[in-house]
Amino acid sequence: MYRFLATRRWLVRTLAGVLLVLVCVRLGIWQLDRNEQRQDRNAVIEANVGGEPVPVAEVAPPGEPLDDDDRWRSVVVTGEYDTGNELLLRLRPVDGERGVHALTPLVTDDGVALLVDRGFVAADGRDDDEIDLPPPPSGEVTVTARVRSSESGHDVDPSSGAVRYVDVEGIAAALPYPLYGAWGELIEQEPPADTELQLLSPPETEAGPHLSYAIQWFIFAVVGVGGFVLLVRAEARGRDADDPAPADRDDSHATSPGESLREPDPSDRQVS
Repeated sequence: MYRFLATRRWLVRTLAGVLLVLVCVRLGIWQLDRNEQRQDRNAVIEANVGGEPVPVAEVAPPGEPLDDDDRWRSVVVTGEYDTGNELLLRLRPVDGERGVHALTPLVTDDGVALLVDRGFVAADGRDDDEIDLPPPPSGEVTVTARVRSSESGHDVDPSSGAVRYVDVEGIAAALPYPLYGAWGELIEQEPPADTELQLLSPPETEAGPHLSYAIQWFIFAVVGVGGFVLLVRAEARGRDADDPAPADRDDSHATSPGESLREPDPSDRQVS
């Protein structure tokens, strides 16, 4: 009944259907992985944001990368801002508005610096290099910041005065002092600056759409399997309808070859 599945056309259809279902399942699993990563990230944010600040050297000593569980922790560090090596952090819009961030090293008495994102300045139609950054407080400053992991990317050239990624190791190579193994987003500083930049909000803990996307991909896989089964059954019924059924035979009137040669019995004759 289903011998047609061995034909070349149906083998191609079957292979295409299997590949389509496997792709849907793989995409569903990928979205589940994304959802798990989002849940892990949210757990770290909820555990660290708003906690008591600790010395930055405890979580990100020089040359040591920031542990994933320490991301977004509040740290405290005291030093002086080095505006001579300040960088523009580009292509980081805030609330959909284009602008730049002031990325300024805060050099401690130990000679180690923390890269601090002091805040955001909206472009207001200006090019990035036309934006004037308000100066930080002069002299000794105590900063509380949320630490973030070093980033990697291709657009990291501190000599140009602007970067797109905060690659701590790459930026440190162009500075005359070492950097802590993380960088920070300013929460508060004492004393405050005369002109404050727009501070960055803490990260939000959103569930995201990944779980619903995963369910959709698995539904597509089930629909694909069900659709293929229905297509096969429809093809089988169509082939059965095209094949004529053998005529029914009336075995009650059939005679064997032996019967056709037998002489009639005289007793069977009617007497007139």
